[in-house]
Amino acid sequence: MTCGGFLAARGRYSRRVSLPPAADHVLALDLGASRIRAAVVAADGGVVTRREGRTPGADGPTAVVTTCIELLTAVRDEAGPAIAAGLTGIGLAAPGPVDPRSGTLVEPPNLGPGFRDVPFAKPIGLALGLPAALERDTHVAALAELTFGAARGCRDFLYVTVSTGFGGAIVIGGRLYGGPDGVAGELGHLVVDLDGPRCGCGGRGHIETVCSGSGIARLGTEAALAGRSPALAARLATRGPGGLEGTDVAAAEEAGDPVAGAILDRARAAFAAFIVGLVDVFAPERIVVGGSFAAGQGERLLGPTRDAVNETAFRIPRERVAIVPAALGDDVGLVGAVPLLALRRSGARAD
Repeated sequence: MTCGGFLAARGRYSRRVSLPPAADHVLALDLGASRIRAAVVAADGGVVTRREGRTPGADGPTAVVTTCIELLTAVRDEAGPAIAAGLTGIGLAAPGPVDPRSGTLVEPPNLGPGFRDVPFAKPIGLALGLPAALERDTHVAALAELTFGAARGCRDFLYVTVSTGFGGAIVIGGRLYGGPDGVAGELGHLVVDLDGPRCGCGGRGHIETVCSGSGIARLGTEAALAGRSPALAARLATRGPGGLEGTDVAAAEEAGDPVAGAILDRARAAFAAFIVGLVDVFAPERIVVGGSFAAGQGERLLGPTRDAVNETAFRIPRERVAIVPAALGDDVGLVGAVPLLALRRSGARAD
């Protein structure tokens, strides 16, 4: 990669993803639909201290921002006064869509009610006394995998995460692509089933509805309540009003439940078809697949996907593309704070 910074050509929100030198330590925060993780991260991507807590999304934006500040304060204090004094900024990863230029959560569908145009970077930065940079979580993950993980050396790659939700990031010609206003690349909302379930964003049949922890949990809960799966119904009885989790459905499949197996077979088939489409449209060098669901499935997810690409994608891109697991695991949204803040310190921003 050549060294660069943000590239704003004709107003297009597109950033060159090679990096200037990193600072010694940064604060990092990864806001998810179910949990919030905070850490102090060194320039080499090593995590010095970390904390995590439940995301109080049902309590509204103020509660979420307050929890973020508390966790960041805790990891800063645990790192000790010497490291705390040298912190240069806060890298914030959050579910999209976000506006990285104003530092606001635009309208993330999975956080809960009231999350529309929520100021996020500014109140956190003011509370900690440090400059704060906000970016969509999948963009931060792509930067992390590019700098420290499975995408090193790539100029054209896609990052896909299958976790509680489903998302992605696009890097084309060495640039992290966000479109004219920074919100492009919401890959989780591509349609794979016209008659499929309703998505949290209001659409129907998106890949997130059938191949994500939340989507699989919802389908499993529906099957349990409808009496189609005694195994899932038994698990639901132990979960209470919150319903099943995706891990419950995966465990039921492992135990031989055919309904759970059908739900996960559908998820894997949808994912394979989705990836074939990405290969044909973007012709990337590599597709890096991360997220807790993808990690749990491993080759049960990636193996059939590679087979589908080899069988049905266009010849030229299928012969080049490598579909690989992410390298950084749960730390990806934290480690990515290092390259994110390095880009912001370079002074280049989209106009």
